[in-house]
Amino acid sequence: MTPSAMCMRDLRLLGYEPWVVEATIAHFKRDLFNCIDILALKDEQTLAIQVTSGAHHAERAKKVRESLHLGKMLQACWTVEVWSYSKIAAGTFKLRREEIGSAGLETEAPHKDMCILSSLKR
Repeated sequence: MTPSAMCMRDLRLLGYEPWVVEATIAHFKRDLFNCIDILALKDEQTLAIQVTSGAHHAERAKKVRESLHLGKMLQACWTVEVWSYSKIAAGTFKLRREEIGSAGLETEAPHKDMCILSSLKR
């Protein structure tokens, strides 16, 4: 099972409605905003995920942090994470989740409480 398939399975188990937003165009993979593979919805939450194998976690986290669109995703109250799966035994994988925040961005994202309040006003 691929990391993307494991991520989709795990998101469904957590009660999310996941959708693959990565596209293959002329044999090249293209991520949403150049860094997101899967979007998942649950209640008022939008979870944007870059998914990979354990060996590539750090470089994918760097890719997300360097995205020109990270600030806009955070301002839209999305939770942005990197999920990686590392094989630890035959058929057994360890999931590592890392939330990517707004540290170092010129425009700070709203505090999570503000995102909750804005969703209640809708």
